[in-house]
This record gives sequence, C-alpha cells and structure tokens, in this order.
Amino acid sequence: MMVEETVYEDVIICDHSYDRRCHTSYTTSFEAQQEEECEENYRKNCFINYEKIAFNQTVKICRNPLVKDCDKQGEQVCRTEYESECSTHQHEHQVEDDVVQCETVKDEKCEDVTVGYTTQTKCHTWPREVCSVSKQYVKKYSPVTNCHKVPIELCAPAGCGYKEGAEECYDKVKTIVQDKPSEECNIEPQRTCKHVTKLVPRLEPKEECVDVPKEVCSRSRKNPKKVKKPVIKQWCYVPTEESGLA
Repeated sequence: MMVEETVYEDVIICDHSYDRRCHTSYTTSFEAQQEEECEENYRKNCFINYEKIAFNQTVKICRNPLVKDCDKQGEQVCRTEYESECSTHQHEHQVEDDVVQCETVKDEKCEDVTVGYTTQTKCHTWPREVCSVSKQYVKKYSPVTNCHKVPIELCAPAGCGYKEGAEECYDKVKTIVQDKPSEECNIEPQRTCKHVTKLVPRLEPKEECVDVPKEVCSRSRKNPKKVKKPVIKQWCYVPTEESGLA
C-alpha cells in the first residue's frame, strides 16, 4: 500500500568568523646606565738620604822625586821645590746590573720498547741549563787618581840643576769620608674612579594578539514536500475458536 509522508531537505549553514585572542608577552630590552667603577692602585714614594761615613782605605801613593843633576862638589845651596804626588784609590758605587742565575735541570723522555712478547719502558735523561736574568744592585769599583804638588826642600852645590828620579810608590792608609745613600720608601694606596656606561636588561610587557578562525554551523530542515512511499504492512493475529479461524 502507499503511504503519504512529508520529506524535508537537510540544509547545513556554516558561519565563518574570527576570534581575536590576546596574551601578554615580555620582551628583553637594554637600557644604558652610568655607573661609577673604582679601582685601587698603589704608588711607591721613595726618597734618598745621604749620611757621612768615614772609613780607612789603603791608598797607593806614587811620586817621582827630584834629584840633583851634576857631580860638582861645593857649598850646599838649599831651596824649596814642588813635586807631583799622585794617589789612587778605588771608588765604590752601586749600579743596577743584569745578573744571570743558572741552574741545571734534567729532562726525561720515556718510550715503550717491545722485546719479544713483552713491552718495556725505557727512559733517557739529559742535563739542561736554565738561566734567568734579573736586575740587581751590585758594587762596582773604579780607580780614582788625584794629584797635587808637595813642597820639598832640596840641597845641592851651586850651579847644579834637578831632574826627576825613578818613580817611588808606597801604600798609605787614609781616612776617607763619603756620602752613603740610604733609601726609604713607603706605599700609598690610590683610589681612582671613573664613570662607565653599562647595558642593564629589563623586561617590558607587550600584548600580542592573533586572529583565530571560528566556524559555527547549524542544521535546518527546508523545502517540505509530500511523497508517497510504498509500505508493506504485515498483519499478525492469533487464531481462536471465537474468530472461527482456529
């Protein structure tokens, strides 16, 4: 049999839009700042004092004595002549010199040597000189010679001259006065400060937004129409005596 039904068309309607979503992000930026930076240095101040010291020193004195230059005999005539007398002594002074200090060190080299089925380690050593140069104050001596005229009385016959004789030298102990330097030093701390520019980091909040697509769909039923559809109906019953079908 045919049954009439109402049939609809299913229509899906979607609406597309965008949702704006924002969040806070922090970015790092650098800011220039002036800071005071200090450092400590040390300065050495020295001054030299001189003090008089006396010491005995052996001085070599040499002179060429005057002798008469004739063989005359007669009345002796005396007069005063001047002879040159020179003395030499060693002057001591301190100088800064390069002093070399050396020491002997031993270098060693080892290597593995295979003998048959075994391995042995053999080492060889050899000496080596290691030197270093340092600045030190050392004593130096330099000869200093002073000459002066010494009066002497000579007597000879009239008409005789004088000439220099052979050099005569002898050692004499003299007291010499010198200036001895003494150095005194002290250390003074010095604090020097200067302004330097440094970059200091800081966080700045920044809002970042993005558009997120959104889709909203709805289902609807449109265009109703009547259609006839074949339907098969099955009747079922229970036969009884009353119905006369049993």
